[in-house]
Amino acid sequence: MHQFLNRVFQIASDPIDDHGGEVYQYVGDEVVITWTLTEGRRNARPVECYFAVERALELAARDFERKFGAVPKIRAALHAGPVITGEVGGSRRAIVFHGDVMNTTSRIENATRELQRSYLMSEDALNRIAGREAYALEDLGLQHLRGRETPVRLYAVEPAAGSGGPMPVNGTRIS
Repeated sequence: MHQFLNRVFQIASDPIDDHGGEVYQYVGDEVVITWTLTEGRRNARPVECYFAVERALELAARDFERKFGAVPKIRAALHAGPVITGEVGGSRRAIVFHGDVMNTTSRIENATRELQRSYLMSEDALNRIAGREAYALEDLGLQHLRGRETPVRLYAVEPAAGSGGPMPVNGTRIS
């Protein structure tokens, strides 16, 4: 399993870099990717990043099947908002992000399973990106997410019909 996940993360690395994302952390089988508002807004970079990672994994599908007997399928969530960044710890220090946006993004990613969609975006994120017309967005309405009192409007994201998605130029949470 470690080799499988490591290979997925290696393949995702170039599209993440190409789209200006920064890997914040790996959590089990997830990678948490962040963008500043300025970097993420341009050309819907977090959205483009997801589809670039998906395409890169599709190109490697035969190798995965041969080596591991399985092909990775990914899901992602995109949410936007303020975070508090700080250093924590004693003998082992780390830079961490705190705030509702981190928790909400995780809850949205969990909703991909319930709503049977591979990529979900909050209205907060949608309102902050440019270039969203390159994608088919399905308004899933207000969704009650575990651990949140206030529902969040979510959108399913797919490449626009016939486009195959934007070509790679290269918080999203991909798992």
